[in-house]
Amino acid sequence: MDIRIYFEPEKPLDSEGDDIRLITIVPIAPNVPKTEPIECFLSEYCLNDEHFTPAYRRYLDDTAALGASDDPERRLHRHTSGHALGNWIQISRFGDQVETNEPECRYEWGDYLALSYTWGDPSDLREITVNGQPLLVTGNLEACLRVLRSKKYTQHGWRFWIDAICINQKDIVERAGQVKRMREIYTRAWTPIIWIGEEENGSREALDLIVTLASEYASRDGVEKLTSTLHRNAKYFGVGRWRALNNIVCRRYWRRLWILQEIALGRYTTPVLCGEKTLCWGQFARAFGVLKKTDEVINIYITNELKEASLPFDPVIWTNLGTVQEIQFHQDSHLSDKRIHTFRLINVSRSVLSTDPRDKVYGLLSLMDESIAALIKPDYTDSVENVYRSFALATVRATGSLDVIRHCVPTEGSDSPSWVPSLATEPTGDALTLRDDSFATSGLSSASISTMSTSNLLSCRGFIADWIDGLGCMWSRNWDSGSVVQTQSTLDPYGTFEAAQEAIWKSMVACHASPTEYLEADYGSLLATPALAKADLPEQTPLKDLVASFIFDWCVQYLAGDAEFRIGGRRLKDYWWKEVLPEQIDVVHLRDALMQRDRINLSRRLITTHMGYVGMAPERVERGDAVAVLHGCSMPIVLRQSMDDESGDVRWRVIGDCYLHGIMNGEAMKWGRVAQDLILC
Repeated sequence: MDIRIYFEPEKPLDSEGDDIRLITIVPIAPNVPKTEPIECFLSEYCLNDEHFTPAYRRYLDDTAALGASDDPERRLHRHTSGHALGNWIQISRFGDQVETNEPECRYEWGDYLALSYTWGDPSDLREITVNGQPLLVTGNLEACLRVLRSKKYTQHGWRFWIDAICINQKDIVERAGQVKRMREIYTRAWTPIIWIGEEENGSREALDLIVTLASEYASRDGVEKLTSTLHRNAKYFGVGRWRALNNIVCRRYWRRLWILQEIALGRYTTPVLCGEKTLCWGQFARAFGVLKKTDEVINIYITNELKEASLPFDPVIWTNLGTVQEIQFHQDSHLSDKRIHTFRLINVSRSVLSTDPRDKVYGLLSLMDESIAALIKPDYTDSVENVYRSFALATVRATGSLDVIRHCVPTEGSDSPSWVPSLATEPTGDALTLRDDSFATSGLSSASISTMSTSNLLSCRGFIADWIDGLGCMWSRNWDSGSVVQTQSTLDPYGTFEAAQEAIWKSMVACHASPTEYLEADYGSLLATPALAKADLPEQTPLKDLVASFIFDWCVQYLAGDAEFRIGGRRLKDYWWKEVLPEQIDVVHLRDALMQRDRINLSRRLITTHMGYVGMAPERVERGDAVAVLHGCSMPIVLRQSMDDESGDVRWRVIGDCYLHGIMNGEAMKWGRVAQDLILC
């Protein structure tokens, strides 16, 4: 959409300079109707350090001195833009009437905030005035400007950076240049400010519930406390509040790609505006985190209230909850100067929307490892396919890691190489692991690649470790036992019954925990769920409540579908616990295990190999597919062999990554297999 109908900046911005455009919103007097037209002024301002005020210079000098101190506590205040600004800004506790304790402006010309919002319906256009000239903007932005002009920071002259107005969207060169500056613009802002839209559909009640969830149920045992409370009284929080919260979570704002960096470059105290009411980002992150950790609230209480109102359930709620969780992870990483996990960043970008598919790469530049970002120059004239291919090669060359191909999803009829990540394809389930250092399947090796004579071929070093033999039941077929492809091998590389049992449950969760990521607890109780389902448990206890939940029942159905699936010469049901006592079960750990199993098994199935290993792989794998160890890749990769039509040479198509218990930490690198050049097509 091109919103620039009348007004355009007089000259383009220099992408290499320090100037940015900012708008000043003209406030209105208390007695003036709120319907009064929006009036703004747009000017260029310099972010160069030379324009800092004397007070802010003194502050930076003080923090620099602290950073040079030998005292560890004082070194915490090291002099970086993020830390210095974080200490300079003083923001009060957010509530119904949010006010900010404004510091002195950092620049001689004043200071600014950077707006995070979604443009909204492109057909709903409203007229505002910029520098005395009319400009059409979307209704969502116009509504936001109306709210902002009544805020004290606007009345005190604070300026705003808003992409639709401050970047000439018609100028492709300027747009590309400013994309490279997003990190600078948002980290140098006094704070990002988030606009999720106007008040509607019970949003005030939803925001009240968010405050309650964030303050009372975000602890380690908060989910157990919440579900137990609701099992005893489904109307504990009132009628209609879960439906109202669903409307907030499903708002289009959370699906916008650019918010990944806009919020991640902010802070816990970043204000979130919904109409006239304001909370802080941290409250949203904590409340959404509670929902992400419990399926019951969504599948029972939210769903029931939607049914009572004759409204459909929108599964996008799961995607948006995951997006917020990932944004918080990246915000924490940014504020603590932790390394960015490129795989995790790409994974969340696939779940959100962008008008231009090239922004699936360009919209992440501010959060990428600098060594990768330095190799990418935004070019909106380049083809989408070439942008994705160049990004994949830049990632491998900058990091020495081949993990980018873990995002590859085969697409029927696509001409794109199978080793180029499918950034425009939304994930059908959670990644096996969101980190790129969780496992070390290829040991300490680095990727060794070369592009072939045709750009569709990539040569990489590695070897075929094993071949897929048996396939477990499929989620997409409701765990029907008829989807099982029975194991033929009777080999057992694990040696003992207990070791094989551990291999099975660790494969069910990909050796990862929810929500902690690292497997800190024994999740072997997953294999106790069939026995627990038949046990006579005391009523009104956390364990009884858990056994009555959807997520528990799904696990029982899943295990039933694979009951006859053979692993190491035994049926899967032979590995189940034969009996269980309630005191043997840690309810919190079992809930976490069930959540992780549900996330991992979505669109995946258990597999066995010719050598007898057990693991978890995408549903699309077939018997006879190869399990490869590729140098520089932290996970095993499933490859499918093909032949070049002209030369008859062997080629390999990437099917996806997998978990294979027993080779995840470099064990296969010690087998003595000779590495070879594997040609990916």
